Formats: sequence, C-alpha cells, structure tokens
Amino acid sequence: MEDQVDKLLGQWARERPELDCSSLGVVVRVQFLAKLCQRGAERALARLGLRLWEYDVLSALRRQGPPYQLPATVLARASLLTSGAMTTRIDRLEARGLVLRAAEPSDRRGVNVRLTERGRQLAEQAIEARLTAADAQIEALSGTERHAASAALRKVLLRAAVSDNPPQP
Repeated sequence: MEDQVDKLLGQWARERPELDCSSLGVVVRVQFLAKLCQRGAERALARLGLRLWEYDVLSALRRQGPPYQLPATVLARASLLTSGAMTTRIDRLEARGLVLRAAEPSDRRGVNVRLTERGRQLAEQAIEARLTAADAQIEALSGTERHAASAALRKVLLRAAVSDNPPQP
C-alpha cells in the first residue's frame, strides 16, 4: 500500500533519477506524522480546556513528583524557549490558577514554579487523554513494532541533537 510520501518520492525518482531520496522518505514521514500527532494531542487536550503548550508545562512539573516544582529557567530550557517566552506562559497558567510562583531561596533572582492542586489534577487528566490519543495514533503497530520504531527514532533524535548542538571550543 502506498502513501503520499511514496508518490512524492516517485515524482523525484522520475524527475531526478540520479538522486537517492530514501532519507527523504523517512524525514517527510516523520514530519507528516508529527503534524498529525500534534493535531490529535491538541484535540484530546482541548476537551479538558488545555492547549498543548499548557500541557507541556503542567506535565513537566507533574513528572517531578512532590512538590511538583521546577525553576522557571529549567522549564524554559526543557521547552526550548527563551526566559521571556516562559515567563508569559507561566503568567497565563498562574492566572488560571494552575501554577504558583515562589522565590528561589538560594537565589533572589530565581523563581520556582509549582503546580497548584487544581493544576495537578488537570495534569493527571491530561496525561490520560494524551496516552489515549497516542495509543490511537499508533494502533497499526504491534508491541514489537512500537519498541523497534521507538528505538530507531531515539537513535535518530540523539544524533540530531548532537548535530544541532556542536561542542563549544
């Protein structure tokens, strides 16, 4: 069975037969899947009144275990955001009563972000919604195929992360 990427690759093979486009087959499929998976996650979270970026922050805090807290700078780095962008996100979550800010005792400039009880409960519901959506998105794969795909993508992701962040002299 062919997918839209097979059609794209066939067109390039016809137009530029000297090129090996096999890597493009993987990369474009990952890009298409990323878009589809993001849409599925957004739909699942919308039912809870959450946006994906909100879930990302809440889940990062929830995964820490009690007291469900991280420095704002760590949250920003984990999300690949500037401190200013993270501040805006924290402001919005705080306005919804999902997180609280607390001064970092060891650094007057530092701020810790902590889940409220309401934020923790919403994070609990959200992870279940995310897992249900993710399971539906990869239901075509057996357990063995899921592990193999995860291992292969991990290898590519680790390599890409190293290439994107070369060591500084």
